[in-house]
Amino acid sequence: MNSTSKGIRGFILFYLFLYALWIFFPAGHPSERALGGGLALWFSGTVATVTAIYTRHHLPSGSNRRLWTWISVGLGLWWTGDFFLIISSTHSPLFSSLREIVFTVGAGLILAGILQSPRKTLTSVSKLRLWMDVTINASAVVILSWLILLKPVMQTLNATGAGSFAILYPSMDLVLLLVLILIFQTSEVESIPQSLGWIGAGLLAYTMSDLAYVYQANSNAYTPGSPVDLGWTLGDGFFILSSWVQMQTKPDEIPRFPRVLRFLIQRIRNYLPLVNVIVLGWYTLLLWQFSGKSEPLGLWGTVFLGLVLIARQGIMTGEVEYQQYANLVNHIAEPTFICNATGHLRLANPAFLELIGVDSPEKITGLPLQQIFRPSAEVTLWIKEGLSSGWTGEVEVQRLSNILSLPVMLALRPLVPGKTIAGTAHDLSQIKQQQIALQKAYEEIAHAHAELSRMNAELEQRVAEKTASLSEAYQQLERQNIALKNLDRLKSDFVSLVSHELRAPLTNISGGIELLLLRSKRLPRDATQTLRLVQSEILRLTRFVESILDLSALDAGKMPLFLAPISVHSVIEVVKRQFSHTPNAGRIRWEIPDKFPDLLADEQALTSVLYHLLDNAMKYAPEGEIVVKAWSEEDQGFLEVRDHGQGIPEEDLPLLFTQFFRSRMSDSQTIYGHGLGLYMVRRLLEAMNGTIMVRNLPEGGACFTCSLPIVQMEAGEDHEAESLDRG
Repeated sequence: MNSTSKGIRGFILFYLFLYALWIFFPAGHPSERALGGGLALWFSGTVATVTAIYTRHHLPSGSNRRLWTWISVGLGLWWTGDFFLIISSTHSPLFSSLREIVFTVGAGLILAGILQSPRKTLTSVSKLRLWMDVTINASAVVILSWLILLKPVMQTLNATGAGSFAILYPSMDLVLLLVLILIFQTSEVESIPQSLGWIGAGLLAYTMSDLAYVYQANSNAYTPGSPVDLGWTLGDGFFILSSWVQMQTKPDEIPRFPRVLRFLIQRIRNYLPLVNVIVLGWYTLLLWQFSGKSEPLGLWGTVFLGLVLIARQGIMTGEVEYQQYANLVNHIAEPTFICNATGHLRLANPAFLELIGVDSPEKITGLPLQQIFRPSAEVTLWIKEGLSSGWTGEVEVQRLSNILSLPVMLALRPLVPGKTIAGTAHDLSQIKQQQIALQKAYEEIAHAHAELSRMNAELEQRVAEKTASLSEAYQQLERQNIALKNLDRLKSDFVSLVSHELRAPLTNISGGIELLLLRSKRLPRDATQTLRLVQSEILRLTRFVESILDLSALDAGKMPLFLAPISVHSVIEVVKRQFSHTPNAGRIRWEIPDKFPDLLADEQALTSVLYHLLDNAMKYAPEGEIVVKAWSEEDQGFLEVRDHGQGIPEEDLPLLFTQFFRSRMSDSQTIYGHGLGLYMVRRLLEAMNGTIMVRNLPEGGACFTCSLPIVQMEAGEDHEAESLDRG
């Protein structure tokens, strides 16, 4: 029950609480209380009727809607009877008669609705035992109701001279309650709607008030607003709860009882006949003891029902053993049935019902096997052999729910020779489908094998043709490769030769200019500046020649690198001297820690790396500061060169360290360069087990970061170095 239903239930309980306080603590004039009590009773009946009509209106067509159709009309008639009760304060015979008629018709309609409630007949017990239970319970309830409730009321009515027709109210209530008891007795608990439980509680509350009303009305002691009305109001509340329970469920769902309550109902149902007979006998003996007279109806009813109860217990004993066999058959996955000597079905398990497409064993009981198995003309011969020695064969089952037929392996065996046959029908549908699928697969495999053979032959021919073509192409490529290698070797030799031949003249020219500059005081100022410019260009050309020679040596694998512990500070001092004659060398800011671990590198190569990175920064960042930083992390040392230029286009970053590549910046064509510096940096770092990365800075400029391994010192060496530092 969801929050809405809980809210409705809380409202009903609160209303009943206030109503009970108003009834049991009277105040005001009797006529005012009578009018207020009548209006309160009429209000609860109105809410119950409107709720039932609303529930019926929102239910889809089906048994639930039929149930609430009859109940809503019946409650409407009872509501009309309550109206007659309010206006008949003068005890008008006319209004009393109208109320009795309306109540009777309303009770009949509610009874019709209860009989329309969706439920499933109990199948776990035999029909004979079920009818015995119904007989015992119905008879015991009727006799007890007569002895305990109705007979004392009749005696009171006869003593006061009132008509006996007033007994109609509790009698109809008891009939409705009896029908509900029988429904709970003969139906599967899982199929009983929870709304019937609330309806039963409402009818029980109505019965109590109707009995009290009959006592008081015939002695003119009843007035609306008395405690008698509480049962009617409580009954209306139970009907409202029943409506809301039905409304809070899905259209195709029946609200079930909780599991614990279903368990209790099953246990009570099993022992209810015995309890009813014991209560009837006990009450009959009690009346006999106190009144001194026997009650024939109670006495003979107890004897009769006791005999029926004994017979019921005998049937239950036989059912226990029968149920064990029935459970065994019903739980067998193999479709199983039993037929007589003429081939008419008597019993079938759920698997057989599912096989032939029916949902109830009653639909096939007495059905001849000729209507189920094909070919029907041979069924008589199968039955004849099955009665004697048994018969087995592959046949077809005609499903009763549609025109489809299924292949089965039918086996007939004599259960009682000459009288009864037990049969099993093993479904071969999946086996047949697998056979068809397997045959189809075999055919597809054969077709695929033939197609594969054809394609294999064609492929072999094409492979032979392609192999010959590829062989010829390979030979041609091999010749071209040899030619390219020769050209590359000649190029390298030529570059190396030219570079060697250029180094000596450049050195001599540079030395001569250096001597002239030493005598610069004797030379004109213009001549001195020209010589310094020539010397700068000769130095640049010399570095270019040396770069070419170094690259040639690297490509040829002839450039020796001697990895050893190198102090970063010593390398930086060399680089500072190299840039001492460079204009704007003051833009370089060095952020090198005083204590920086030695790097495992080649000193000349590391010097060249740092020189090329600074030279590149000064070319492409002509303004702003150039920062050189150093730091270490774990076993790696890092050197970073950061400028404040315009950065590098993102599309040029992957190609920046390739040979002869120059960035496509706007000023790249005005800046003199060969595209070898960064390529040389990468090659030298890789040769020293290092790496280099480049990124653009958010504030502008490019940042080159190279890493090299740090020299790992042993513990003893580390301690010795620390001692030397302290000393």
